[in-house]
Amino acid sequence: MTVNGTPEQIKYLIEQQAVRSMCALLGVRDPTIVQVLLDGLNNMLETSKDECEDICRMIEDCGGLDRIEELQKHQNKQIYKLAFDIIDKFFSPEDYLENDDENFNFQINSTEQQAAPEGGFNF
Repeated sequence: MTVNGTPEQIKYLIEQQAVRSMCALLGVRDPTIVQVLLDGLNNMLETSKDECEDICRMIEDCGGLDRIEELQKHQNKQIYKLAFDIIDKFFSPEDYLENDDENFNFQINSTEQQAAPEGGFNF
């Protein structure tokens, strides 16, 4: 459905909590099922450009990101690659740093001089 479905159909799947269900199934042992699930999640993320951030949050909230990270260690190369690509494209550290820059403002007042303590520092 996520491969041949229209964007409207994919949006409907997302609204019906398909992301949560798909993430829950990522722990099955059948590599074919895991590969189909990863393909589906990837297609949902790529198709839903405007809601991509919301879908990423859904995946994180239900534990799907942890499962996808674990699948990067999978012995099946296709599963490893799909998991790696999803994390690289949609959960990269740069995305988080860009969004959180305003939370990390450090100011240094260069005009204010402070002397070292008498006797130096003890580490």
